[in-house]
Amino acid sequence: MFLTGDIHAKSLGLLAPELVLVAVSLLILVLDLVWKERDSSRLGWISIGGLALTSFLLLLAFGRSGGPEHETAFALVTIDRFGIFFKLFTCAALAVVIFFVMQDRRERKSHIGEYYFLLLGAAIGIFFMVGTNNLLLLVLGLELLSLASYSLAGFHKAERRSAEAAMKYVIFGGLSAGVMVYGISLLYGLTGTLDLRVMAGVAQGEGVTRSLAQAITESPGAVAIAMVMILGGFSYKMSVAPFHFWAPDVYEGAPTPVTTFLAVGSKAAGFGALLRFLAVLFQDGGAAEAVRAYGLQVGSLLALLAAVTMTIGNLAAMRQESVKRMLAYSSVAHAGYLLVGVAAMTSEGFEAAMFYLVAYYLMNLGAFGVLLYFSGETGEETFDSLDGLGYKAPLISVAMVVFLISLTGLPPMIGFLGKWKLIQAAMDPALDGRLLWLVICLVLNSVVSLYYYLRVAKHLFLKQPAERSVRPAPALTGLLVVLAVLNVLLLAYARPLVEWTSASFDLILR
Repeated sequence: MFLTGDIHAKSLGLLAPELVLVAVSLLILVLDLVWKERDSSRLGWISIGGLALTSFLLLLAFGRSGGPEHETAFALVTIDRFGIFFKLFTCAALAVVIFFVMQDRRERKSHIGEYYFLLLGAAIGIFFMVGTNNLLLLVLGLELLSLASYSLAGFHKAERRSAEAAMKYVIFGGLSAGVMVYGISLLYGLTGTLDLRVMAGVAQGEGVTRSLAQAITESPGAVAIAMVMILGGFSYKMSVAPFHFWAPDVYEGAPTPVTTFLAVGSKAAGFGALLRFLAVLFQDGGAAEAVRAYGLQVGSLLALLAAVTMTIGNLAAMRQESVKRMLAYSSVAHAGYLLVGVAAMTSEGFEAAMFYLVAYYLMNLGAFGVLLYFSGETGEETFDSLDGLGYKAPLISVAMVVFLISLTGLPPMIGFLGKWKLIQAAMDPALDGRLLWLVICLVLNSVVSLYYYLRVAKHLFLKQPAERSVRPAPALTGLLVVLAVLNVLLLAYARPLVEWTSASFDLILR
């Protein structure tokens, strides 16, 4: 009994970051009911403080978790640097999103504790989603993230487009979750396990009826159906074509801070879970040869999805008159770029995708922050509403140009280095030029994206100066300037960031 208690105590200690998030989210909910204050900014700062404490605990765990063997909590949650990387990413993204909520001039300032509660609840779902090799816990984390996201998308219940966004999100989300769970159930039926390492043959487990290698040989059709269904579920969360149709409408209808979270935090969580699924199942050096060979076929399917996604995203973004909707399709295109690294099905490709996610964080958060400021001033989100405002808010407008150039992938911004690493991974000599066509597709799509990104700069600086005045927002301006400076500086000083992402990919035996 004492031994069992010690094991449980150790597992709870390993889950300290998750427990802190749970405690802070409940505290926020209670304080919102008790204080009943007119200004809820204190709740926002408490939320950011909770994220800071969680990040501190994660950094401590990152230093302890080096090595080939990973600790597990309750035999379900794996404590490794890969999971910690995405948990830190989530904390950093949510801290900025919560700050955006506090700075949003179109958001009510009282009784919005549930806003912060839902954001922290989504983070808890992400933590379990990216930190497990068990497919059942992965789905539970995905559902917790999705349920919080549905509520956030429809947070402005009185607005028709917000309610519409939530309804579409629920319908598409429920359908994709059902498809994904059915695919996982097929894998479970074929192998008798939900653990990815056991399924791949890297670890031993009870109840295994046959290995995935045997299933691939004996039931290739069933395995193919299962993989397509599971990848479809991941594609929905990452807004990958043809599962991207929900994204533009939901992004446009949701409050801008929520859109920011969906475009950055939620998308990164989807990629984190996908990378873990693919790496543990198909890339580990201890996996059966048939399983690793099957991974190359999965990579070919992902390469096709990457090309279609980036092309559809960019072509659709060119036709938009709403800046927010343009950024939504831009987010779809960037999902396609990220898949270029994943499609390589190599450690270098996965590390390149992780690095690009960090660059994407810096440039996309900044772009949505600028949109938040100007939409709060004009009450609109169209290109025409930006006419001449570059002269009224020069610092924010110049920062926006930096973000847009970085999103395009031009030097001297971090976005250029991110795309260059994706190209390097796709052009690895070990791939024998299989992805050369995909690299060409990436370059051509980047050229296309320059049109609609610079269209924003055109309206800011090359249109007749606006007669309206804009109110200063020193705190938001300061954050956006810092993000813009980081976009430039990290191209020259990227080595620590590259080494960190490389050290974080510790999923497999090489």
